[in-house]
Amino acid sequence: MKQVKVSFILLPGFALTSFSLAIEALSVANLLYAEEVYQYQICHAHVSNNNDSHSSNHQTTVTSSNHVPIETSGDLNLCQNSDLIFVCGYLNTADYDNPALFSLLRSVARKKGRIAALSCASFILAKAGLLQGKSCTLVPEYKTTFTELYPDISIQENLYTVTDNLLTSAGGTATLDMLLYLISQDHGRDFAHNTSQQFLLERIRSSEEIQTSRRHLNLRMKSPCLGAAVELMEKHISHPYQITTLANKIGTTQRNLETVFQKYEQISPGRYYLRLRLQQARKMIEETHLSLTKVAQATGFSSQSHFSKCFKDLYHQSPSEIRQVNSSLN
Repeated sequence: MKQVKVSFILLPGFALTSFSLAIEALSVANLLYAEEVYQYQICHAHVSNNNDSHSSNHQTTVTSSNHVPIETSGDLNLCQNSDLIFVCGYLNTADYDNPALFSLLRSVARKKGRIAALSCASFILAKAGLLQGKSCTLVPEYKTTFTELYPDISIQENLYTVTDNLLTSAGGTATLDMLLYLISQDHGRDFAHNTSQQFLLERIRSSEEIQTSRRHLNLRMKSPCLGAAVELMEKHISHPYQITTLANKIGTTQRNLETVFQKYEQISPGRYYLRLRLQQARKMIEETHLSLTKVAQATGFSSQSHFSKCFKDLYHQSPSEIRQVNSSLN
């Protein structure tokens, strides 16, 4: 089993929750494998020189946003041969300037190493020039600032974003979702699920939420683009996006989105989206007493006749017939 060399680069004011969850996920993976499949180290972003009192081996602490100091093993020089780098930043990242860090990240990207930005570290990737023509995710409260500084870089609504070898996260518990994706890429879906169970996710999520999380992970494993698109579709049932708009929001083109859906789902994104909305409509018909007009509106149909036609095309029964059958069973 190939060992993955991982470096965590802590910036002053980093988010402790994101960092801790990432460390824990890798630690759990090592424990389950009974060997160190992820060899990780914690570094600060200072670069030492020969006259510096801080050598690369001298331990230096970095303080998180909630004033917890974390001890590091050295500086950026330790990160040169990393397979995976986590940039951990939260407070003041929009103004953070560190040419040595930017140079390191560009070098890792050229070598096709993976770079993951936690919380607000998308600012760092953008300043390093790595997000041109791509999209990203970051802490919601900083979206406006990011858009002002980088208007040409789109922000996704997803918990995390995967674009080639770059990953960005909205921080907090979304970090764990992103780590499970990374682990699934390295060791498979079943191992990632086993890892997730160690966090007792089932005890704080409903069974439906667990299934949704696993389904999203499975879709991401097929294609990050596919997973991101389906997550947005599910969030926007009542006011569905045009497919062109959807593609723009996840940082791709309509043509590429159509290719991905045909490859993995054998259906166009428009038909997939319509099917999602009709599935939600059927669930509402069977589980609520809402009028069919309100059900149609809640699932993005402005015309009752169009809703009924689409519904019957999929289920071979009209919405009223489904409701009648359901009423007779109750």
